[in-house]
Amino acid sequence: MRILVVEDEKKVQRFLKQALEQAGMVVDTVSGVQELLAALKAVAYEAVVLDRLLGRDDSLDSIGEIRKSAPHAKILVLSALADVEDKVRGLSEGADDYLGKPFHVAELIARIRTLTRREAASEHAVKDNTVSFEDLSIDLEKQRVYRGDRRIDLTGKEFRILCLLARHPGQIFSKASILDQAWDLNHFPESNIVEVTIANLRAKIDKGFKPLIKSRRGLGYWLGDA
Repeated sequence: MRILVVEDEKKVQRFLKQALEQAGMVVDTVSGVQELLAALKAVAYEAVVLDRLLGRDDSLDSIGEIRKSAPHAKILVLSALADVEDKVRGLSEGADDYLGKPFHVAELIARIRTLTRREAASEHAVKDNTVSFEDLSIDLEKQRVYRGDRRIDLTGKEFRILCLLARHPGQIFSKASILDQAWDLNHFPESNIVEVTIANLRAKIDKGFKPLIKSRRGLGYWLGDA
């Protein structure tokens, strides 16, 4: 998954980036509200880890703008202002979660994963429980896949990866992101299980049809045109 960390203290910023990257996440960092809004226009992030006090700015005042720029991104606020009233205000302003400082990194990582998985689960509520792209059709309820009129049998992991790609056509998913969402093997980025599973998936999905699953070395995988 791709995360944007917004933190003006460079030491804390570096610490968060390193910790989240070690957990298998792709992390970008910025130091202020204007940089944050510019980054959201350029990249689709799954979550924003938002320090509350950025210089003289209270980032809670910018949550409305963040929502407009990235309506699907989950917002987790970090703050030393951790009284009940502060947390209530943060959530009332539109944050998805609010974590007080100091905090344990393991808890931060767990909360990010919970938020993003909740979003992924909600995406299953599509019309008629079906995801379609060109001649590819996925029945989410019955877990059946078709290319045109041909039914294609997939393993559980193949099905999960295909759903991830098909729900976001054109969006590039890194190997680490796929590991995190399909296997939760965040600490084993050297594993070639993603490459092997996608090779098998391509052999089933694209054989005899226009290739839909694309990849670029060092970048990731996506569904659709390059």
